[in-house]
Amino acid sequence: MKQSVIKKADVVLIAALLAAVVVWLVWPRPDGCIAVIEQDGEELQRIDLSSLVEEKEIDLGGSYEVRLLAGPGYIEFLSSLCPDQVCVRTGRLTKAGEAAVCLPAKISVRLEGETVGYDAYTG
Repeated sequence: MKQSVIKKADVVLIAALLAAVVVWLVWPRPDGCIAVIEQDGEELQRIDLSSLVEEKEIDLGGSYEVRLLAGPGYIEFLSSLCPDQVCVRTGRLTKAGEAAVCLPAKISVRLEGETVGYDAYTG
């Protein structure tokens, strides 16, 4: 007697995985983040990161020649002539609530929008 290659449990597992993928694809996601760029407490620009389809360099100039790079779903400090480069090493901001600052240039970038879940929880 020949045994079946695919068992009933395999079919159930495959169906469950396919259902999970379908749910993941259609599950509502939060709207994209808005990047808020400020210098010395004054708002310079707001950029809807979800509307970008390609990367965009933003030259803020100033004595530290700060440049940002915004792309679909992210923004980052691309370069700055500040001495410590903390702003550049911060990396890409992708989630609402994240922020980066170039203190010497007095430039800050923060992401506003709907947050999803928790990064951490302390009780």
